[in-house]
Order: sequence, then structure tokens, then C-alpha cells
Amino acid sequence: MIKFMEASKKYNAKEVFKNVNLTIKDNEFVLLIGQNGSGKSTLLKSISGLVFPDKNNMIYKDNYNAYLPEKFSLPKNLTVKEFVAFLEEFFNTDLTYYLNNLIIPNLKIKELSKGNLQKLGIISIIATKLSTIILDEPTEGMDDDLKKKFIDILKKLHKEGKTIIISTHNPKDYNSFKNRKIFVHDGNIYENN
Repeated sequence: MIKFMEASKKYNAKEVFKNVNLTIKDNEFVLLIGQNGSGKSTLLKSISGLVFPDKNNMIYKDNYNAYLPEKFSLPKNLTVKEFVAFLEEFFNTDLTYYLNNLIIPNLKIKELSKGNLQKLGIISIIATKLSTIILDEPTEGMDDDLKKKFIDILKKLHKEGKTIIISTHNPKDYNSFKNRKIFVHDGNIYENN
């Protein structure tokens, strides 16, 4: 479980979110929905533990969450196969299923297109085997075929018991899930009950 109690965050004088009360239970599929600048990314970073609210009382079941920001960097001079082999050895996991579904050319990471880099980022998050997966705008730059494969992977992970938290502009991408929608606007959160 992740719990925020009266959590607020300011950058200089700007209040990014204020007095947020939020509980996310294990194995929930949560969508954070809002426009750019609404506070979604900062809220995700706070959930992941990368940013600390100014006032907070957060309780985590897990000490660590697997978080993939909208913009990220991977070791540029490794090939895809080299990087995946490293992930498999480091996390003692088999990523064959995900590689077979997401199909990434074996180029150096610096040569990958945005879509292929996004796929590799998702594989790197899955490799951690952590129980909470946090993704910031993961379908940006994906075509419809890739989105379908990505959704199928999320379904598999959710069925395995993962808690999944996603910020998105496109909640319709996730209509096939029983999901919880949290709307972020001007530093406040709202839910449709």
C-alpha cells in the first residue's frame, strides 16, 4: 500500500500539489489523468520516492518501486542484447517473453528510435521484479500495434499481482482494465465515485 496524508509539494513559490490524501492498495491499476503542468509527474515522483513532499506521512509496503519517467537515459554504447543480458544477470530473470513481444532491433542504444527506446525502458522496469510499477506517459510515441502489445504485457503483470500506476493524457488506452481514475488539476486530485 502507498499512503499520502495531507501531502504538499512546492517548488519555489509554486505549489505543485496541496494537501493530497491518497491511498493506493496492492494490485490496483491506477491512472493519473491531467494536462501538462497539472502536477502528475511530481506526484508520480513522490510516490516513487524520488521527490519528498514538504509535508507528508507516506507509508510504503515496499521500500522501492520500479519507476520509468517520461524522459530517461540508458547506457548509450551498449547494444540491446548486451543491455538485456546485463539486466537478466543482475536481476536473475528471463526477459525472453517481453523481447519476443516488443521486438527491438539489436542496435546500440544511442541508435534506437524513440519508440524502441521506450520499449527497452519498459523491459528494464519489468526486469526489477518489484511489486509496484510506475510509468509516466508510457504510450507516447507508440503506434496502435505497439500499444496493443504493451497493454497485453500490462495485463500479464497485473494478473501476476503487480500494482500499476500510470500518468496519461489518453485514459481510453486502458479501457480494457478495471482501473481507478484519479484526476489531477491545479495541484488537487479528484476521483469519480
